[in-house]
Amino acid sequence: MTRWRFVAPRHRHLALQLADALVCLLALRLKWPSLYAFVVAIDHGDVLFADFVNHYYPTVTDGLRHGAPAGGFFYPAGFAAMLSPLALVGATTAKVLWAAVELGCLAYVATVVVAAAVPKRPVLALLGTALTMTSIPVLHNLKWGQVSLPILAATGAAFVLRAQSKQNEKLPAALLGIAAGIKGYPLVFVGWFLARRDLRFVGRAAAACVVTLVVLPAIVMGPAHALFFQRVSTGAVMGAADGVLRDFNSQYAPAVLGRYEGGWDATSYDHRAMGELGAMAALVLVAALVVVVARSRAPRIAERRDMLGFVLIACTVPFWLRTSWSHYFVHLPLAQILLAGMLAESSESSAARGAGPAGSAASGSEPAAGMPRPAGSRTRARDALVLAVLVAPSVFLSNVLGLFATEGWWYYANAGSLFFANALVLLAYAGVIVDAHVRFIAEAPTAAANAAAPSREARAAK
Repeated sequence: MTRWRFVAPRHRHLALQLADALVCLLALRLKWPSLYAFVVAIDHGDVLFADFVNHYYPTVTDGLRHGAPAGGFFYPAGFAAMLSPLALVGATTAKVLWAAVELGCLAYVATVVVAAAVPKRPVLALLGTALTMTSIPVLHNLKWGQVSLPILAATGAAFVLRAQSKQNEKLPAALLGIAAGIKGYPLVFVGWFLARRDLRFVGRAAAACVVTLVVLPAIVMGPAHALFFQRVSTGAVMGAADGVLRDFNSQYAPAVLGRYEGGWDATSYDHRAMGELGAMAALVLVAALVVVVARSRAPRIAERRDMLGFVLIACTVPFWLRTSWSHYFVHLPLAQILLAGMLAESSESSAARGAGPAGSAASGSEPAAGMPRPAGSRTRARDALVLAVLVAPSVFLSNVLGLFATEGWWYYANAGSLFFANALVLLAYAGVIVDAHVRFIAEAPTAAANAAAPSREARAAK
């Protein structure tokens, strides 16, 4: 116990988070007593790391210098170049190394990134660790050996490091470049720094993306073969673009809505168009929220500005990316815990204001019948309602509890559970961000007047 007191608080909390993660793993083992039981319960197939085994590793062993990428390799040439060292080892060793990468990224996200989202709320950070370890998108990523966890770890680390110090440019830029090199779509996160007018960093991040997407494959494969490889991979992605709309696993907004009409082919052209227009409208609204977050001076926004921008951009995926498989939603636990932290802070602030000398809380009395409730009480009631109606259902839908409540994976994925979990979070963020920004604007004159009052009194005293 004496030794424990001398451990730094940050290290103590990290140890608690790791213990929390271990408890979650043990709890999951009660449902899935073996690794095989877990693999067959999540989506189809019975091979652990099937995408790595069938697509990634064969590509780096057979297609790096002369051949084409393996069938189903829908990734930039840069990702194949990053994986090229695995061609030096056997298939079993390569699979073990990939497992180490996946688990390392999971540990980092479930501890460091989650803690950065709620730095002053260790209890919420522990809850965030538990939600991450029991998240369906995370488990889906692990089952297939997919890249969404590495992308989340790289982009999350870039945002965390950049928020910690504006002098720190090289490593965050390199991490964004790595994420873009893996899949391409993380390029959208550079848009956040454009919104912040951080143009020097945007230049560094763009240069890092060029290195991973163009320079690295040209070095590893040779310029001519790298161009051929990218053409084949891009062609495979474009060729599968329409097919994924008919896949029950896709959480792309129009595809999900189409399944409620009997499937994509059974959906009328007008309804398809309405779904796609709705997705574009959602993107415009989220973009507006990103601009508000980037420019607002409201304290509730400014204190967590970069993390808010990160989760908002991550939540846009099902509105523009047709695949949007379940593992693309690995950001949801982070988004949910950040939102819970904002709501908790809002309720505490309103309670503190209500406990002031003029507040009814100071006397402990309730408002008389027919009198309006204090603003603090209304704020706490509203925050509790947001938690109950939007955040809690989002957590349920994206957690193993949501899967356990269905008859199996097909029913869970076909219903668009993760699309709706993501949509609920976005609705909650829209309300919280707009409320924080509008309140700040409304209260700014009063705050300025209060700040000026002492100086006027001092001048009067003189």
